[in-house]
Amino acid sequence: MMFMFKKALIILSLSSVVIVPSLATQVQAATPPTQEKATTYASNKNIRTATYGEEIWVSLTSPIPAGWVIVRTLGTQNLIRNMNGASYGTEVEVLLASPIPSGWVMVRAFRGSNVIKNVNGASYGTEVEVMLASPIPVGWVMVRAFGGSNVIRNVHDASYGTEVEVMLASPIPKGWVMVRTYGGSNVIRNVNGAPNGTQIEVLQASPVPEGWIILSSGGKSKVIRKIG
Repeated sequence: MMFMFKKALIILSLSSVVIVPSLATQVQAATPPTQEKATTYASNKNIRTATYGEEIWVSLTSPIPAGWVIVRTLGTQNLIRNMNGASYGTEVEVLLASPIPSGWVMVRAFRGSNVIKNVNGASYGTEVEVMLASPIPVGWVMVRAFGGSNVIRNVHDASYGTEVEVMLASPIPKGWVMVRTYGGSNVIRNVNGAPNGTQIEVLQASPVPEGWIILSSGGKSKVIRKIG
């Protein structure tokens, strides 16, 4: 009788040893990878072949590849998502600490996050309302301001001589010059495509495009000429 009782205890102990690791495995599978595993996975992952929308857990200290954003954070890890290949107009909610990919703008803010929009591929003249803190993509200008936002316009592919009234704080696209100023705005002109020898009077504060020289300067303006 005593022998059978001891045998039963041994069987019960062995069963417990088998069951406990099984539960531990289930708990581990339900959580994100540890910091060590996340870092190793990210370092071994070929970022260049990642598909649009693919997500990877990385360490908080990990650099964020170009075109990727931070969508979630947990403990010592960030979840990043590949936005390369997104279509025009795509929106995604990202953490405040997330980098903003080239050609994307910030359109709305929530508590602890921003909604960003892809404006790559926008047609000439397209206008988008963005947050004051939003980056301004290359080739876009700020044309109006509201209480907590700016309206930006795409001037890519503008024809030679096109003029646009922009805000004083607006970036000046490459190959454009400032020709007039008003109380709270500047008028800029596209001189891309100007023939050699073209002369233009511009504001003193105007950038001088590559291939142009300053012939004279005085007062509030200067005269520039294209030489090649």
